[in-house]
Amino acid sequence: MSVPQQTERPPEQRQDTHFFVLTLEKPGRFSMTQEGTCTPPPGSTRQDMYRLIYQSITSQDPQLAGASVGFFSLEPNRL
Repeated sequence: MSVPQQTERPPEQRQDTHFFVLTLEKPGRFSMTQEGTCTPPPGSTRQDMYRLIYQSITSQDPQLAGASVGFFSLEPNRL
């Protein structure tokens, strides 16, 4: 009988600051682009950050609720 081996996960490291650009649209009504920086929490995925940024921006203005995303970019903020 074999015993399943437990693999250790490497410790989650702090991520560097990232730069984002998000364009929101409500066709026929408006389009807006916002940019900024953020530092993802350890273990965060690109999707986690997309959802966090979208929610953060749309919660600031009720007019933005349900807006479609025309563009999203998230990249490390270094040259």
